[in-house]
Amino acid sequence: RDIDVKAKAVHARGGFRYLQPTGDEPWLGILAGISTDDGSQAWRYFPENPMRYFPENLMGKALVDYLSGAIQGGEADNATLVYGGNPHFFPYKHNEGQFEVLVPLRNATFAFQPDWPALKNLNIELDFLNDGLWMRSDSVDLGGVKASKLAAAIPDYSKEKLLIDADINGPGKAVGPYFDETPLKDSLGSTLAELQLDGDVNARLHLDIPLDGEQVTAEGDVSLRNNSLFIKPLNSTLKNLNGKFSFVNGALKSGPLTANWFNQPLNLDFSTTEGAKAYQVAVNLNGNWQPTRMGVLPPQLNDALSGSVTWNGKVGIDLPYHADTTYHIELNGDLRNVSSHLPSPLNKPAGEAIPVNIQADGNLKSFALTGSAGSKNHFNSRWLLNQKLTLDRAIWTTDSRTIPPLPAQQGVELNLPALDGAQWLALFQKGAADNVSSSAEFPQRVTLRTPALSLGGQQWNNLSVVSAPSLNGTKIEAQGREVNATLLMRNHAPWLANIKYLYYNPGVAKTHASSPTPTSPLASANTISFRGWPDLQLRCEECWLWGQKSPSKAIR
Repeated sequence: RDIDVKAKAVHARGGFRYLQPTGDEPWLGILAGISTDDGSQAWRYFPENPMRYFPENLMGKALVDYLSGAIQGGEADNATLVYGGNPHFFPYKHNEGQFEVLVPLRNATFAFQPDWPALKNLNIELDFLNDGLWMRSDSVDLGGVKASKLAAAIPDYSKEKLLIDADINGPGKAVGPYFDETPLKDSLGSTLAELQLDGDVNARLHLDIPLDGEQVTAEGDVSLRNNSLFIKPLNSTLKNLNGKFSFVNGALKSGPLTANWFNQPLNLDFSTTEGAKAYQVAVNLNGNWQPTRMGVLPPQLNDALSGSVTWNGKVGIDLPYHADTTYHIELNGDLRNVSSHLPSPLNKPAGEAIPVNIQADGNLKSFALTGSAGSKNHFNSRWLLNQKLTLDRAIWTTDSRTIPPLPAQQGVELNLPALDGAQWLALFQKGAADNVSSSAEFPQRVTLRTPALSLGGQQWNNLSVVSAPSLNGTKIEAQGREVNATLLMRNHAPWLANIKYLYYNPGVAKTHASSPTPTSPLASANTISFRGWPDLQLRCEECWLWGQKSPSKAIR
């Protein structure tokens, strides 16, 4: 009784009793209080080889080595050792006796795996019970998130496996950086770098840790409630994200999720796969959207549209282990329920089916955007992901069966059907294109080809117009059946117009009575006002105006 023992970092006080009745089983009883000012020294007192005292091993060298590295520091003032039973049956796998050391450790550091972040400033209760160890903590920090109801156990020393369970709560943006410090950096960490959660998240985490150095299994469930998700490859954010997903190491799989994207309701689900060369993310999307609510079209276009588009899509993201991220996106929909009162060729009544397909392939530097609308409209484009989204080159065709090749140089090519130029000018003069360059940069070279353009009271046939930047301004070239001319719009200098051939006879063409009253000087067949025109030098080699050939001379 009242035995007081001190050793390195440990102080024990208590008593013991050992009975060896004649012809009966021995019995050992111990009750002691223990204190320590350095929990990292506890390994010195683990029963690594109880053969010296009992008939079988308890922890074994591997487990003792693990715990000696895992428990780093900490203090305990009121630990308790309780022992009662026949020493020959130790460690009492069938409850023939009791061996228990209960240690309320404070301010400890627990490095449960060398390549995982250690749990610091930890208050944890260690319960060595017979042939197992159970640990409990009310709260612990995991990076920037909080783990509560943490329970860890080595249920059977002989199996050398640590199991950890905890509830996780905290900001979603802190989850990714935590896994970046773990062996899951290239899988789960990479995914969370490309799919960045924000807002508070709730999760359940389970870790299965073999103590022999084999791979850790991390699994759990994550609940989302009104979170946001930034999709880095798309540079776009989903808002009001709700639902659940689960993970086993780097393999993630969600149930049905809902969100808002471009101010519209969205349904989605996703999964991930750890491939041999890349970590892969697959996302399925669908929605029924009203184009006028997306917030990307100017009011002048919104006013001319109504209806909704039912669509679905797939997103595939590849995260190679030793290369750059790539992705493929495909969207399919139908404009059947959309009506448009825009000028031709963008006008359509509701009920007219126009299937739409859009695809994007790219990386974190650029992407190709291609697609079709109906059977004859196809487009191809290349975009650069600079500080501001930049359209490098693009082409649209309205009488083709396949995706056209990209232009050879930077610029936009539009191959369109017959156009009413007065209607389009009126739309642009209302500000339909005023803010187009605020969200993206577009090339200055634009080529327009059309079989017929109605403008200035005349139809211009087989027309090609090219607008391109020049040294001191912009150069416009127009070629067609009625015109062959060049206009140099110089900055801070008179404009230069060189007309090789012009046939302008507006009386032949019929104006559209339903067109809005135009303000362009070429939009009326009856009156031409030069008020507001820039300083202009004009040379006309062969010009026919109202049926009369004008003399070849220069005019200022």
